Amino acid sequence: MTGLQVIAKSTLPTVQINGEAAAHILNASKYDGLTVSAFIVDVAPDAGPPRHTHPYEEVFVIVDGTVRLEAGGEKLDATAEDICVVPAGMPHKFTNLGPGRARMVNIHAAVDVVTEFVPDDDDHNESYAYNRPGS
Repeated sequence: MTGLQVIAKSTLPTVQINGEAAAHILNASKYDGLTVSAFIVDVAPDAGPPRHTHPYEEVFVIVDGTVRLEAGGEKLDATAEDICVVPAGMPHKFTNLGPGRARMVNIHAAVDVVTEFVPDDDDHNESYAYNRPGS
């Protein structure tokens, strides 16, 4: 990288939950010189992804709202006062507790975003989908 890079959020793929963009995905491998990926999350109350894992750490930086983070059998209600780290390979999910939207940046310690969904009897949200700009 030779200088400052500016990436328009509108050009990033999104995660859709209940028909709306709940996160934008910055996958570092798509950009010269980047080595860390991120999800820029803006999710409605009672929404969140199904249980999943990543082969690397994920760092949750909550900016606004309260999210219930479930990881490794533990539950934590996290706010903007908290930065949470989920170890590599640990099944986890989060849900916005409301009443307003939850906003956070979830840092993925990898060049490529890799998400593996795992069975979870408590998950009933089938509206989760990836969308690419222009698709």
